[in-house]
Amino acid sequence: MQKVKIGFVPSTWESWDGSAHTGKLAEKMRERCLDVMKKIPGLEIVVPSKELTDCGCVGTVEEGIKVAELFKKEDVKGVIIGNMNFGFETALGPILSTIDKDMPILHFATKSGEYSPQGNRATDTWCGQFMTCSALKRRGFKFEHILTCNPEEEIFAEKVETFTRACNAIALFKGARILQIGARPTAFESEFFSEETLMREFRQVLVPVDLATAYETMDSLAVDDPRVLEIAKDIRGSVDCIIEETEGSIINQARLELTLKILKEKFHCDVIASSCWETLQHKYNIAACSTFARLNNQGVITACEVDVMGALTMLIMNACALGQIPSDFIDWTDLHPTEDNVWLAWHCGNAACQLCASNCKTTLRMNERLGLWSPTCYGSLEFRMKDGDVTCARLMEYNGKFNMFYGNGTAIDIGPMTRGAYAWIKVNDIKDWEIKMIETGTVHHGVLIHDKKVADALAMFCKFMGINGVKGA
Repeated sequence: MQKVKIGFVPSTWESWDGSAHTGKLAEKMRERCLDVMKKIPGLEIVVPSKELTDCGCVGTVEEGIKVAELFKKEDVKGVIIGNMNFGFETALGPILSTIDKDMPILHFATKSGEYSPQGNRATDTWCGQFMTCSALKRRGFKFEHILTCNPEEEIFAEKVETFTRACNAIALFKGARILQIGARPTAFESEFFSEETLMREFRQVLVPVDLATAYETMDSLAVDDPRVLEIAKDIRGSVDCIIEETEGSIINQARLELTLKILKEKFHCDVIASSCWETLQHKYNIAACSTFARLNNQGVITACEVDVMGALTMLIMNACALGQIPSDFIDWTDLHPTEDNVWLAWHCGNAACQLCASNCKTTLRMNERLGLWSPTCYGSLEFRMKDGDVTCARLMEYNGKFNMFYGNGTAIDIGPMTRGAYAWIKVNDIKDWEIKMIETGTVHHGVLIHDKKVADALAMFCKFMGINGVKGA
């Protein structure tokens, strides 16, 4: 599981830390918050110790300076600020003055303690939170807020988990290096994007490698190279059925897989957007689909058809799922012939084998579509994807501005069967999806992941990244 460091600021004001008969409410509330946070998947919490600050909270400017230094040292990727009592906005100043303006921030306030028999109020946290949020707003921070609650309430853990997922995605998305193998298909104008905008907005670097260079690397790998033979053996052992195999095809698939790994490592890249037709078919008589499936199954994010923005969408969604399950590069293919609000998520055969339905077998076979260029085009991994809740999404760029369409659905076991790797997706309102997809400029490629919580993380990711996020009903 991927983990992300997030700083926690338990904000306190001694004057509002409980009436005389209770006292030290901030310290107690800090512990209650940490008890919940320690159970959040992927969250590596960085919090001031009780040796660093009084009770491990932040209530003075001096303590704020110490915590700012702690967060800088630990290189936190997000900050959670919690009013343990009224909180003290002035103590937060040194922290807010040293973190980047684009640092994701989550704020919450706990509920006040009991009133004393004499009528003394304990903490007035509801009041104090408005001062804290004002401090964030006047400094220009984007932040998410949890409605006032105690840490044991369900909304607290849900929001902290969503924030953790979004911070992980932001941390991996910023500065990503994208390996582009070959040029986009001539017919796919919809894959346009601005390399300059990606660099300026997100500090990303595109690393283009032409097909000649890639295939020189592949040709340098002998058919009896031990690494190639090991991959070929694993290909055969990792699928349920092998049919229509052509001579040398699995060896060439193994050589292609090793080539992409070599190039990714050589250029220090995080994701791959690779050419997969038609030169590959002419030269090697194979399809890249099953190779991409294997790479994604191994955690090497690989998108088809040189779709750079598609590869970045996969990166975001994998990170929002904390690397627990691979995403799948799809076409938003077709509406179901008879069922309302059901559409087909499909591609030739590039889905990671762990996404196969329990009552289905993975089959390695000829590619249904690419035979147009090679009648011996072998290498599609075909199956129906597993049932369950999914999130689907797509990142787009128009005129230097970014949109993301996303939505939740359910993969269901329903016919008809179709070639390739596919799933029939049931949604609440397909007409709403279509309208919003058209309005946001969603292209024909999308990404699917079997994790419904990714959708909420995407909403938060988009907010912090300045992306126009639009959710389908």
